[in-house]
Amino acid sequence: MSDRPRNTVYPQVYLHCLTSLRSLQRACAASPTFDRYPERALVLAGSADAVCVPYEVDPDYLDFLAELRLGPAPENVIVVGAGEGGLAARLISNPSALARIAELGSVSGGITVHPYAATADAFTLAAALERTTGVTVRVAGGSARLTEYADQKHHIRAKAMELGVPVAEGEVVELAVRGSRMRLDLEPLRTAIGRQLGRTGRVIVRGASGTSGSANFVVGGGADVSAALRRIALRSDNSVYLVEGMVEATVSPNVQMHIDPSDGAITCAGATDQRWGQSLVHAGNALPSAARTLEAMEGWARRLTEWMRGEGHVGLLGFDFVEYREPLTGAPRAILAELNPRVNGATYPLAIRDRLKAAAFTSGTLTTRARRFGALREALGDLLFDVESGSGVIPYATGCLDQGSCFAVALGSTREQADELYGEAQAALEASCVTS
Repeated sequence: MSDRPRNTVYPQVYLHCLTSLRSLQRACAASPTFDRYPERALVLAGSADAVCVPYEVDPDYLDFLAELRLGPAPENVIVVGAGEGGLAARLISNPSALARIAELGSVSGGITVHPYAATADAFTLAAALERTTGVTVRVAGGSARLTEYADQKHHIRAKAMELGVPVAEGEVVELAVRGSRMRLDLEPLRTAIGRQLGRTGRVIVRGASGTSGSANFVVGGGADVSAALRRIALRSDNSVYLVEGMVEATVSPNVQMHIDPSDGAITCAGATDQRWGQSLVHAGNALPSAARTLEAMEGWARRLTEWMRGEGHVGLLGFDFVEYREPLTGAPRAILAELNPRVNGATYPLAIRDRLKAAAFTSGTLTTRARRFGALREALGDLLFDVESGSGVIPYATGCLDQGSCFAVALGSTREQADELYGEAQAALEASCVTS
């Protein structure tokens, strides 16, 4: 091991593979688009950093990023290849990819592995790289054990209550397996739903493991209860569920915090409003936040971040809150929904905003018939980001174009301008006939 100080800055090796996190594996298996998500890290990287991806990245897109002084040098885009397992496992068995990373380490004297989440495979990769390169290899994160623990919603709900952070009224239900066919006994869940419906008239059932709303079920009583239980019975990803009274959200902010690995300093990396699609599935973010209780949310997020720091976590954390109006007085109130002990969807547009010094943004997923970046660029035309005006649209994860979509962030001087630019971009793509 090197005796270099902890604040030494090493090149980052980004491996933003979602399948490393157990709570995301079900969603990843359901769609081939997720295999392209590691490309999102291109907008986080500097020219000396490396980004590991499963497939080749469109050279035209790398040129576009370079025009904006974003992204790694082209030779630092490391194509690991498709195959079984996550990117870390594929990288370990790829000699040419390991050799390229070793070159980066030999120049700087060290490497920082920057995973989507600090899970066991990231630490296995770091150990393998250290043996291969002979230099210091760090992981941007705390420990695999802590990541897995904090990724479970019921654990964070309990810790929040202990620390005085408000959460929704409700209860946690742990389901047992019954019968020779190993099916979950859903009766305790049915009983809990009925109990909470009697108090609030509407509940949300959330699997303890799951992300972006993938394990959420809104229940309004009657047939809704049976329908939700039938859907839950088809799943095998959760045996613990949160049954909580549902409030009418006015806004749902994500507060992103950062723990500096060198000195433990805690900073707020940004607060965005989450945009929601059908079935409360995450559809993007917007900045600045319209929340009226944002100062309190940042204080609660800091309280939980201090606890995570005490447990050994470093790097990013995301906190999802729900703001609503108190029924009797109309005063704004807020509750914590969950903690992401990792990078999340807001990380990428926030990084772009920081690098390009924009005041506001709207991000999400654009649908398009374009299958290459050149066609996308042609269709968007003058809507693409302009350095002089400091506004416009920046696509990312353009490998997803194969599946008819890509991520994008619209930057502007105000949130209203960013919203308008984002809407114009989607309209332009819907009107375009360009496909290749």
